[in-house]
Amino acid sequence: GPGGAPAGMPSTAAGGVPPDISNLSPRQAADQLFNRVMTEVSQGDTARAKFFVPMALSAYDLAGPLDNDELYHLSLINRVGGNYEDALKNAQDILAKDPDHILALSAAAEAEVAMGRNSDAAQHYRHLLDVFAAQQSRALPEYQDHSQMMDIVKNEAEAFLAGR
Repeated sequence: GPGGAPAGMPSTAAGGVPPDISNLSPRQAADQLFNRVMTEVSQGDTARAKFFVPMALSAYDLAGPLDNDELYHLSLINRVGGNYEDALKNAQDILAKDPDHILALSAAAEAEVAMGRNSDAAQHYRHLLDVFAAQQSRALPEYQDHSQMMDIVKNEAEAFLAGR
């Protein structure tokens, strides 16, 4: 029908169709939707990424209580959706338990930047750089899952502080 796949064409996950999460646990569904949002962002399709944000947020509501990795995912999803206060709160929820958490410090800084609070962002970024070496050696699941992000967030922190 209108808005669906053209006649004869299979409807793929790359189109506007959400991933089939009906047989997944709440945590798996949340992870699938997080991955979908981030894939659309990485491909430059912000509008499509935003389309999946409400579904992803609902999935994380069902998946609670959330661990640090899930809170980090939630912060990124909220940032994509323009929910910067929520993105900051998600990061702060991690930092309340683990004040040196690299990914949470980065997520908090980026939320602050999005809200125009550059001095608060700079504090998070400075802290990130101060603890980076020590943190990198921690075998946290989220550090391993997001290993490619570790150098990226360090470079972002250095670039932000160099520009001040």
